[in-house]
Amino acid sequence: MDLKRLGENVRFRRQGKGWTLNDLAEKSGISKAYISDLENGAAGKPNIQYVFAIANALGVTLDELLDNAAPRQVDSSRKKRPTEDLPPGLKELQMEMNLSDSEVEMLAQVNFRGNRPKDMEGWRFLLEAIKMLSQRTAQR
Repeated sequence: MDLKRLGENVRFRRQGKGWTLNDLAEKSGISKAYISDLENGAAGKPNIQYVFAIANALGVTLDELLDNAAPRQVDSSRKKRPTEDLPPGLKELQMEMNLSDSEVEMLAQVNFRGNRPKDMEGWRFLLEAIKMLSQRTAQR
């Protein structure tokens, strides 16, 4: 994922709505400082829960926000994660729920207390938990 492009996409969509950083922070429940860092590519590895809440506030899906942040040109130094390298159950969840490659890659990087889900149901639970938490955050 191109973090600079993700930030540019968030800024473009925010400004397209005529919103300030404060407006997006209020609507998403995410701090103005984090959104600013995300827009400027300084947020480090993005927090999926926060990105999901920002996407909801902007009225776009996580997939739309992340897919638009995909590199436009193939970077030969960065290889796509081979399907066989995905944690157990994640590929099955992708196929069942029609998840994008960017959503799967984001999930594949998530650790909870140092562990990852071990099967498809564990990944489904994690995805639903992220969605629920993000919606709750966005409603505040």
